[in-house]
Amino acid sequence: MSPKRLLSAVSLLLIACSLHAQPLRLLIGTYTDDDATSAAYLMAFDSGTGSATLLDRAPVRNPAFIIPSADGTRAWSVSESNDGRQGAYSYILGDNTLKMTSFQRNCPSGSGSGNPCNILYLNGFILTADYFGGTVSVFPVAADGSLEPLCKTFSFGERSRMHCCRLSPDGKWLFASDLGCDAIRRFPVLPGGSLPVGEPDIAFRATPGSGPRHFVFSADGRFCYLLGELGDTLTVLRYEDGTLTPVQELKAYRGRGKGSADIHLSPDGRFLYTSHRLRKDGIAIFRVDPQTGRVRRAGYRRTGVHPRNFAISPDGRWLLCACRDDDGIEVYARDAATGALTLKADRTIRVDRPVCVQFF
Repeated sequence: MSPKRLLSAVSLLLIACSLHAQPLRLLIGTYTDDDATSAAYLMAFDSGTGSATLLDRAPVRNPAFIIPSADGTRAWSVSESNDGRQGAYSYILGDNTLKMTSFQRNCPSGSGSGNPCNILYLNGFILTADYFGGTVSVFPVAADGSLEPLCKTFSFGERSRMHCCRLSPDGKWLFASDLGCDAIRRFPVLPGGSLPVGEPDIAFRATPGSGPRHFVFSADGRFCYLLGELGDTLTVLRYEDGTLTPVQELKAYRGRGKGSADIHLSPDGRFLYTSHRLRKDGIAIFRVDPQTGRVRRAGYRRTGVHPRNFAISPDGRWLLCACRDDDGIEVYARDAATGALTLKADRTIRVDRPVCVQFF
């Protein structure tokens, strides 16, 4: 082996050892409404064994999608409903504690902006993608991480069903998927000021009826992968300076469930995973060509009932899938060479109606 290749191999080994040794935590969101078990959860995850341990729970209503801050000291979640009580929560994260600190409604008038289902932090603001009402709601974040009252609502009409917000790789744009209008909307990012983003336009029009849901960007920022919920479609898009250009479109799976849910790339970018529910529930596996961005099928793994959000551990060894109707988060060992998933049934994390899981 040449000195250059040896140095590269040693570097990769050191990185892998560092990731392996790093303690991991999990945030878990649920659909538990007003049940006694309604809560967001904080857990410790052992990346050596794939086992999770409960650290704390914050009793809140329908924290269906939850995210940590970049430094791991704060968290925010939606409160997903459509009865006038919907909005967003803030939390303080300790080493072993999760405490809700504030709540703000995204419909102060009592109507509109129903079912916030996705949340994003951007430059001192929290944004929620609101399914019913077809809006994106904006809340300022105070210095202590708590939420201030709603300051802006971007509305897109009765047909709109907003589902996911993500920042572009270059940080210049915020993209938001609109399931009802078969589009990805594009907001210019405004660094500083009273709002995080400006007025949007449409960056990409998807195949009619496909229902864009979640999407991810490749680590090098050249490609975007979009999952269509209603059409069970996977669309590969080239990204360049705010522009999304189609490269490939295929059926993400052949179950025709019209319930495709989540999408993630492996940490090394070699594999793409998509979750599917309502029929033949499972996770589709694709091998990614890093040069062209195109994908090809590499397998399909059946899961528990109603798989929603899932997450891949930073070291790439584990995939955790939230199966809502089985009251559990399934733990899968991931083969880095083939992308294949092996269920570790004895490590299933038992939580009532889990729908979101986040490593940090």
